[in-house]
Amino acid sequence: MLRRLLGPANRRARIFVGLMLAGLFCIQCVPAGNHEVRNIATAIAGEETQEQVLARVRELASRDHAAALELCLSNYHKRYGDFRCTFVKQERINGKIGPEHEIGVKFRGQPFSVAMAWRGKELPAGDRVLYCEGKWDNQMLVRPSNPLARALTGGMVRRLPDDKEAMQSTLRPVNQFGFERGIRSLIDVYRQAKKAGDLQEDVDKQDQDVLGRPTILLVRTLPDGKDYPAHVTKVYIDQEYFLPIMIEGFGWQNEEFLCRYLYKDLQFDVKWTDDDFVPERNDLVTPRP
Repeated sequence: MLRRLLGPANRRARIFVGLMLAGLFCIQCVPAGNHEVRNIATAIAGEETQEQVLARVRELASRDHAAALELCLSNYHKRYGDFRCTFVKQERINGKIGPEHEIGVKFRGQPFSVAMAWRGKELPAGDRVLYCEGKWDNQMLVRPSNPLARALTGGMVRRLPDDKEAMQSTLRPVNQFGFERGIRSLIDVYRQAKKAGDLQEDVDKQDQDVLGRPTILLVRTLPDGKDYPAHVTKVYIDQEYFLPIMIEGFGWQNEEFLCRYLYKDLQFDVKWTDDDFVPERNDLVTPRP
């Protein structure tokens, strides 16, 4: 039973998430040579109105997705950090589309900390996850959702984020969660494809509504046969937050669904402390020394 706690997924889908969100490497700030992106980042800091920034973001996204995503990353560094949200994900694992999961999340950037609590009736093998980088030998704490399994394990098991068992029911490890690591991974794929001359990028002419929030839709198309993560990747950039609030991936066989990740009910006006990430405050048990 415990082996279902979070095995091998199909290779493309796992690579997709590892490169994405995953999660989704070398960028620590906006490149010094990109004067236009730096100007927009400065505007976001308060020197221009939201409407002026949006117009410039649209223009940049129309010709250079990676630069637009670099802007999103700079924006995240300047305006945000810790947040609370409901994270909705659905994934194809081993060729089978799993259920849509809704997860309450607490996220802290420094030190990197994630607490997840699954909601609803259809739960994965583990319904509580806590990961704090540098703690518990960099393992995550997982609460079995099955009461019997919970009793047999004392209420908690420890797993490395990319452990074989941990990857049996998820495509992206918890240590790749969040806007910063997700955006960096997206940019990495863009750069790889552009260098190889394989990149096709488009922007939807119409704004797309995501749960009542207007977004700019970036569409990336990559060829088959080169081990790219997906044929089509759709990135929805929120027009208020200037962050990708939804990402979808589709494969090469009739553009089959691969995965969808959605951030909703975002709250950035939080400041988490160490106390917010202790096991007992997240329905988990503190591991023994």
